[in-house]
Amino acid sequence: MSVSMASTPHRLPRFRIYAVVFCLIVFFSSIFSASGQTAVEARALWLRPPGDVSAIPEMLDQIQRAGFNLVLVETFYHGFTLYPNAIVPPRPKYGKTDVLQIFLTEGHKRNLQIHAWVEVFYWQVDTAKYPDLPRSPLFDLHPDWLLLLRSGKPTSDSEPAHLFANPAHPGVQQFMLNYFKDLLVRYDIDGLHLDYIRYSSGKEDAGYDAYSRKQFEALSDVDPIDIDRQTSPALWMQWVEWRENQVTEFVEKVSDLVRSTKPSVWLSAAVFGSYYKNRPNDPHLQDWATWAKNGLVDMLMPMAYAPTLAQIEADIIDVQNRIQAPKSLGSCVRLVPGLAVAKRTADFYGGSGHPPISQQIELVRRLHTSGHAIFCYGWILDSVEGFGVFRSDPHKHDAVAPTKLAKQPVSD
Repeated sequence: MSVSMASTPHRLPRFRIYAVVFCLIVFFSSIFSASGQTAVEARALWLRPPGDVSAIPEMLDQIQRAGFNLVLVETFYHGFTLYPNAIVPPRPKYGKTDVLQIFLTEGHKRNLQIHAWVEVFYWQVDTAKYPDLPRSPLFDLHPDWLLLLRSGKPTSDSEPAHLFANPAHPGVQQFMLNYFKDLLVRYDIDGLHLDYIRYSSGKEDAGYDAYSRKQFEALSDVDPIDIDRQTSPALWMQWVEWRENQVTEFVEKVSDLVRSTKPSVWLSAAVFGSYYKNRPNDPHLQDWATWAKNGLVDMLMPMAYAPTLAQIEADIIDVQNRIQAPKSLGSCVRLVPGLAVAKRTADFYGGSGHPPISQQIELVRRLHTSGHAIFCYGWILDSVEGFGVFRSDPHKHDAVAPTKLAKQPVSD
């Protein structure tokens, strides 16, 4: 039995117009750089807000002195947000303080672009493992929105401590769209950065909740829990594509929302660049090449966290090849690789196994990317190189962030 799960892009004329406008921006920014004026290069930094908001101005001074021009401020994480609102509970430790507005006010004073970094489907940390972190009430309010593994367990059983919301559930999607609309209308953010815009990691794939199983079975006459990827590879790929499409269709909705609400805002996404190397077995279900092809995002930030320069280069070139195909609508999407500094302290997420950051930045410049994004503020503080290495070498001369360039409204 064969059933097509491919998603047909909507409103292609609009995307074509947007792609043409975007290509013109890229073209003229190239001329601007080549003419001897200030270079156009994203120098982004992921940042988790401090517990003491009085520390924010000094943090931003430090970031500015190091030559960064774009800050990805963690705005929605662990199922909480940085500002009082009626949709998502604010982070308890901040009370009624509007932390996002502090970042915007202080960041713009320093000519820093401020992008709201949102962990889209990662809604709750396992507080049994991290008792110092607050427990989000979102799944208490909506238990049927929880993403489940094939075993029926929550995703924290596969991606430690991470409980995900179900990307396919219409309630989850509408909830996040409502939140993004509120964010766009209320705040003068320069960009919206989508992280955890995927299914969960780990050895076990997810999407086996009652809603998803019912939806897929209605299309294929097969309950996905009964599919064996070894004996039924074609049917398995239909199940893979169905889940990919749930994420892609949501990215399209977010893209439409940004374009219609505040078209000056740049939309970016952190992605796994290696996804297509083992697509049938990769649990992330993150078809980012389609997002680029259909003009859904302005920037892709593949997380190039490999331990060697050769691996980092290979990963970035693979992404370039996929988003710069001939006649691709996404040929002008900005590519801003995510790079990791080497930490002194090893933990679950990283340690000393990264090349010197100056060498990584030199590499991505040779590959003619649109800049780089560094993970992260806290890791730099815990690194041997520190912030000083940036201004003394790779950020010796100032640069303008691409997102400083105005985007033109797109007409239907």
